[in-house]
Amino acid sequence: MAHIVARLFDMDFIFLDLFFCAVWMTVLLIRKKRLQWVFGLFGAVIVFISDDLIWYHLQGTRVLDTVPFNNDLFLLYFSFTYGMIEFSYIATMISAKNWKSMLSWSLFLYGGWFAIGFLSNWIHLDDRMIYIYREMASIRWIQIAMVIGGYLLLIVFKYTWKPFKDLSWLKIGYLFLIGFIVHFGMEITLFAAGIRPLDGAFSVLLFNSFLEFNSGVPVIFIAWTLLKNRGISTGSHDLNLESLESSLLTTIKKEKD
Repeated sequence: MAHIVARLFDMDFIFLDLFFCAVWMTVLLIRKKRLQWVFGLFGAVIVFISDDLIWYHLQGTRVLDTVPFNNDLFLLYFSFTYGMIEFSYIATMISAKNWKSMLSWSLFLYGGWFAIGFLSNWIHLDDRMIYIYREMASIRWIQIAMVIGGYLLLIVFKYTWKPFKDLSWLKIGYLFLIGFIVHFGMEITLFAAGIRPLDGAFSVLLFNSFLEFNSGVPVIFIAWTLLKNRGISTGSHDLNLESLESSLLTTIKKEKD
């Protein structure tokens, strides 16, 4: 298991990342996904508290090397784009109406991140390099415990709390899948663009994708469900996976016939 998770990129990456985040936020508002937008903003705050206050200032596990401006300002940027996009993506996928919506938002996410990674290598407006890394040796087991604990809590709520009575095993699996998809998207684009070092690449890709964001997905779903239960508009109907699965199987059967 690789304990060092690093990035090496230039200032152009930051400019492109901020631009894509602005486009993402704008599209959310145009599509009237205001609550998803708020979830993203909330996520940015949570990530900043974790990355800057806890990992950087208190624990010292976040190391910033050759950052050409104020470290706290850098982590504010770093936390905002990551938190806004990933948290709002999860909320958007929870409230997706159909598979087309799920696919379009996922392609939008992956396409934007791939564009950022490759364009930052091709554009040479500001080539000042930034190297950052996290020491994960003391965090991995905490992440594993959070993932297991979070999904066990969903299972307990499924059988004991009325707002979660419609939570199916398929939906729980879907939540874990989108938690994997969103972080795998970030990791694979960083590796493809050469921003993540190849040393320990498989371990970082595997553990980060499965653990990093799935430690928070159950919390996002619980918050979303409770808001919906209080009558707060989510902007769309929650995805009925069982209905979609039946519809998909029926379509496949018809095509075969």
